[in-house]
Amino acid sequence: MSTTTFDVVKWICGASPRAEAADTFTSAHLSLVDFVGCSIAGSDHSAARAVTAISAISGEVPALGHSTTRLHAASAAYLHALQAHAFELDDGDWDTWGHLGAPTIAAGLSAGWLSNATVGDVTDAVATALVFGMSLGRQVNPGHYQHGFCTTGTIGALTAAAAAARLLRLDEVSTAHALDFAVAQATGVRQFALDGSASCLIIPANAARVGYEAAALAAAGLAGGLEALDGQLGFLRVIGGAAAADLRLPAYPEHRPSQIYYKPHSCCGNALGPIRGFVEGWERLDHAPLRHILFELPREVTRNVNHATPDSELERHLSLQLAVAMHLTRGAIAARDLIDVAVTDELKQIMGIVQVEVLKTDNAHELRADEMGFVSLIAADGRKLRCPVTAVGPAMGESDIDEKFRSLVESSIGERGSERLRSMLGDWSSPVREVLLAGRVPAQISSASAFH
Repeated sequence: MSTTTFDVVKWICGASPRAEAADTFTSAHLSLVDFVGCSIAGSDHSAARAVTAISAISGEVPALGHSTTRLHAASAAYLHALQAHAFELDDGDWDTWGHLGAPTIAAGLSAGWLSNATVGDVTDAVATALVFGMSLGRQVNPGHYQHGFCTTGTIGALTAAAAAARLLRLDEVSTAHALDFAVAQATGVRQFALDGSASCLIIPANAARVGYEAAALAAAGLAGGLEALDGQLGFLRVIGGAAAADLRLPAYPEHRPSQIYYKPHSCCGNALGPIRGFVEGWERLDHAPLRHILFELPREVTRNVNHATPDSELERHLSLQLAVAMHLTRGAIAARDLIDVAVTDELKQIMGIVQVEVLKTDNAHELRADEMGFVSLIAADGRKLRCPVTAVGPAMGESDIDEKFRSLVESSIGERGSERLRSMLGDWSSPVREVLLAGRVPAQISSASAFH
């Protein structure tokens, strides 16, 4: 018997990762900490300034990284998700091939403000929503992604609605209505990967607002449908490109938190494995001067990371050539290094020796299941090395996320403010309202900047 939308809704309403799946809950908490750091850092982005000046609606929710700005909960969700993704620093996952954390956590914080939730409550809701969203990703991909959809917007709108519905304490019927409203507005295509458009930032922002508003409207009594996922014209058939019979109840045994990745610096998630492969290969050559570097990667990966002459901010963040050149000149890349990087003549010269090609079918059979391509290095002394590239980069644990958090946040709220905020995020009983208030820029800092 196939699973129905309402079966999924019952699971969403009744699940408790905090009590039932410690690794899932812990992973969601790391995502929450990472999100707050990325969102505060992203408050300096020009898109964040444009949103607060032009389209945001005033309200009571404090805006992370700003001083006095308070927004309507829907506008706060929109802004916070946009800021988290602004510099391509936020987490992602290999089941949806998107960034569910940004819209899901942003909507959760807005709903948590209204319901006076705690950090533990938000983490539990986010964990539940991510299990649900990643299960959808496993069902609709790779076709959904390869067709051009951006799962951050399509699936992210649903996970945002699920998290917000949990935190607004909706019953099963109202949660089904919230998912119905979210499906009706779920959207996002990946043209930005080809032209460097700022629509890359609008997609998670819209998904966060759509998800929050879907739950809020359902909470207000607006009646929706009960077959948003499995209906004849529902998500799976129309957007997902899958049969309704493919819908399966989200389950912890199928959910692998290791499929969620965190970024040590600005980059495309698809670049993490190739960068790791390059770093390890260069170490094997004793960091010798290099004459040529060749990456052979799947077509979809190449499309995302192959920016030999990056013309836009997004292309600079995604460019595998630039990331490799930064490693060669600096030895490593810190969290903020690619945010405001100037592409100097020296970097351009080094980028010129980095080549990214589509992996030939004849070479793909040489790869193991966890590998996606190759990197070949030619040293100036003639030594050559060709090694496989995995899809994932180095794992980041809590200490790595803490270091990244500090480096992103201290310039905005100071060292003491950073320590206080991180301590609050580590206490399950901390009220979300206090967390958002602690994430504001102190007046003495903001007065020196026109950004906030």
